[in-house]
This record gives sequence, structure tokens and C-alpha cells, in this order.
Amino acid sequence: MNKIFFICLFVITSGCTVFQPEETTLIQPKLLKQSELPPLRESITNNYFEFYCEMMIDTNGEVERAKILNGTNDPVWDSLAVLSLMEWKYTPAMYGGHPINLLVRRKIKVVFAEPRYISLAEIQCDNRENADTVYSALLNGIDFTSLVLTYSTSESKNNNGLIGDVNIKHFSDEISLAILQLNEGEFTKPLSYGNHFIIYKRLKLNN
Repeated sequence: MNKIFFICLFVITSGCTVFQPEETTLIQPKLLKQSELPPLRESITNNYFEFYCEMMIDTNGEVERAKILNGTNDPVWDSLAVLSLMEWKYTPAMYGGHPINLLVRRKIKVVFAEPRYISLAEIQCDNRENADTVYSALLNGIDFTSLVLTYSTSESKNNNGLIGDVNIKHFSDEISLAILQLNEGEFTKPLSYGNHFIIYKRLKLNN
């Protein structure tokens, strides 16, 4: 299988659009899911390379805007990379117990890693209470699809919760590990995903 690029993040500095919170009271955004960066230029022959970027993460953990701070001398690649960064998902930054918009700077280390695809369906709930209700129903043998149609708030509801073959290395370590431990037909506990809670079910991989 061809190798793809996996992205590791390290915090450099942070700031807010309105004020600069004290580091002791600020909870930094946590990466939940990333999307693939565009293919590397042939001129890059190392096993990895690094670049710096800046992202505005809103109170829902969405990347509101992004830019690369040190270009790769390839404007097309840089533009495509920015589009990829805009699709990344975080937990929102928290200050004083409330989510805030936060401007963050990151060093992105791009390395080679084998993808790991698993076919998944999901039930997304907007609060812990509904997620726990769904999880309890699943444990009692209630059909997954019927619970999708009743409770899920994700667009995947229109496809009975199916999200297809997913490279789980794009998820956070916590989520990818929970999915990796599933056998076909099994489901996770409710997993915190930004402002939502998601239950994933492992399906038979589509080849």
C-alpha cells in the first residue's frame, strides 16, 4: 500500500482575537481530526519536512481561517495545504469555563505513515444525556440504524449513519485507539468530539 503523509502538531504560541489569556487559565484546543495534506513535491526527498502555520479556531472547534507562515516555494501546494487545514477539527479553547475564539500557531511536521482504513457508521449527539441514552439502547440490542434516524444530528443521518472507509490515523489518538479496538459489528462508548458526542460502529471494510 502506498504511504501517505501523517501530520504531527506542536504548540508554539497562542493568542486571542480579543485578549491574551493567562496560560494558567487557558485550555488549549485539542486536535480531534485532520485531513490529508496534498502530495509533496518531488524535490522534497527527506522522510519528513516541517512548516509553520497560523489558524483561527472558533468556539465550535472549527478552523475559521488559516495561513502558512513559511511557504514551501510552491504556491499551489501552499494553497492546497491551507484548504486542508481549514477542514481540521479541534476542541474549542476554553477560558474561564467558556469556549473562546483563539488564534494559534503550530509547527506541522509531515512524516510518512501507512494509512489504516476502517469502515464506520456513526451516531452523533449534541449532548451527553442523549449519547448515554443511545449507548444504553445499543447495549440492550436496539438496532443501530433506528437509533441513527432517531437521535443523530450528523449529516451522515441521511445515509443511515454510514461514513464509509476512514483512515483512522486522521483522528486523535484517543478516538483512533477506541475504534481500533472494535471488532466488526461492535461500537464505541460515546466519545467527546468538540461540542458533540459520537458513537462509532465498525463495519465490514469495503474493498
